Amino acid sequence: MSKIAFGRWLAILAVLTFLSANCVGAIEIDFFGVATCQECFEAEMMIESLKYEVEDEVVLNKFMLSEAENQELKLKYAKVYGVSESELDLYPMIFIGKDAFTPLNTTPDSVLESMINYSQEERETKLREIEALGDDVTHRLNDRYEQFSLFVVLGAGLIDGINPCAFVVLIFLVSYLYYVGRGRNEILIAGIFFAVGIFAAYLAMGTGLLGAVGYVESISKVFQLIFYPAMAIFTGLLAVLSVVDFYRMRYRNKKAILELTPGLKKKTHEIIRKNARAKTIWIASLVTGILVSFVEFMCTGQVYLPTIVYIINSSGVTGRALGFLVAYNLGFTVPIIAITLIAYFSSSTKRIQEFMTSTQAAAKIKLLMGALFTVFFVIMLNITLKTFSLI
Repeated sequence: MSKIAFGRWLAILAVLTFLSANCVGAIEIDFFGVATCQECFEAEMMIESLKYEVEDEVVLNKFMLSEAENQELKLKYAKVYGVSESELDLYPMIFIGKDAFTPLNTTPDSVLESMINYSQEERETKLREIEALGDDVTHRLNDRYEQFSLFVVLGAGLIDGINPCAFVVLIFLVSYLYYVGRGRNEILIAGIFFAVGIFAAYLAMGTGLLGAVGYVESISKVFQLIFYPAMAIFTGLLAVLSVVDFYRMRYRNKKAILELTPGLKKKTHEIIRKNARAKTIWIASLVTGILVSFVEFMCTGQVYLPTIVYIINSSGVTGRALGFLVAYNLGFTVPIIAITLIAYFSSSTKRIQEFMTSTQAAAKIKLLMGALFTVFFVIMLNITLKTFSLI
């Protein structure tokens, strides 16, 4: 840990010690959580309601885990209070006197009992032990990516990357470059920088959405009561429409409902035609990738937005969340790089174009997207039911 970070958490402990000395007769609760976490919201509401069950004043010290120093402080609390290794990634984490609570043992009765039996002396003893720890536990602070979360995000990016909306645009780009007489090396460069442009644009849009949704959610509890049910309905509807699209394309040979409009398709083709003849192909391809991203986001955003909401609920608005976004966008650009390499080595995209624009291939992708939206629907529904205390 850096000297600056070390100094920060020492300052935090000093403030806590000062507050403890000036809160005689009060029950102090140290609360580590994430602003966008439903369990944290529920635990905070529980503590608010339990305040009326005790005679003393209750002081809630909140530490948001979106800040690195609070992550480190949480680990020190966990070590002193004897929180098991398997529970270190759980939140909220609540400390009352000599007692520690995680989602596995947090109940209204147990928290109330701890508040009734609260001892300021025991809390100050724990704070002194935490202050004496120094640097010896900071090595346990690392990127604790849940495997399931990472696989869901990476898988969502891959599925979105083979979405006909995104795939057909790249095939059109490569085909048009062949048409205007570009060589294989130029096509390779064009494909790579097209992918870089898309990656940069989607990462920027994702970061903006991540920050906006996380900020609004953190300052408004009413937003949480509206947003998650709306996302459950949205993802459920997309799951149903994706399955309907699969049926229409597979068995009725009809067009999909969820796709780019003819106007947006025309716009992407115009952007590609305009830039494909530029002398500096890598700059033109980079710009094309960025511009096309904003146009096709109307289609690919169907997957991106639920993924961002899932990321926020899994890790909050943190550095880890940004890592998830990078993983998603890497997954999204893998098919683009793959098509570029195939085009480079085969010098023809005709077969790929025929396959990806065929009804059968598109139908299978729609079924895959339906499965993905179903996963998101189950997650959003679970969050919604917890928000309204139905489970």
